[in-house]
Amino acid sequence: MQLKIKFIRMAYITKALEVATFLQRIRIFILFIIPLFLFACTDKSKSNRNALLVGMYKLYIAENADSNGVWHEDPWTKGGTGYIVYDGIGHMAVHITRQSYNDFKWLPEEESLRPERIDRKLDSMSSEELKEAVKSFSSSYVYAGNYTVEDTIDVVKHHRISTSIHSPTGSTVRRAFTFSGDTIILRVLNGNRRLKWIKQP
Repeated sequence: MQLKIKFIRMAYITKALEVATFLQRIRIFILFIIPLFLFACTDKSKSNRNALLVGMYKLYIAENADSNGVWHEDPWTKGGTGYIVYDGIGHMAVHITRQSYNDFKWLPEEESLRPERIDRKLDSMSSEELKEAVKSFSSSYVYAGNYTVEDTIDVVKHHRISTSIHSPTGSTVRRAFTFSGDTIILRVLNGNRRLKWIKQP
């Protein structure tokens, strides 16, 4: 009888140890998997926020608000064109040109990459032609960089790493964004300027 009781006790202790070991493994699994799951959700959420803007958009109009809050077309971009691209994973680029920018006659692509051809062209131009060239080239506004969409509000941050205007290189700008059908409206925060872009197929 004592042997039987001893055997039952041993079986009970063995079972209890197995249960304890099993519960310990579950605790370890939970402690490992929950942070991993939360990290994945956070990362996915950030990716989803960036994906809100994915696509290429063509500039429809740039506007400035007057002191009464009435919007008027910006003369700098009137008649010009522009494109902005968001890739959905954190990279973006924008290019805006003034009217007649593409009509300006310059060197062919291959020649414009050769310093000696550029020097020869510049030496052959009159002062008026040089002024026109500077005006034309300065009317091309372009930058590329990374972007992030803020977690709780519809604001996109452009982290500029290359730009046609030297001073903003490395700077970050914030733009509030809203959608109206296939149009995205980017508004300069703390400013009176907005740009409307139409999504391209």
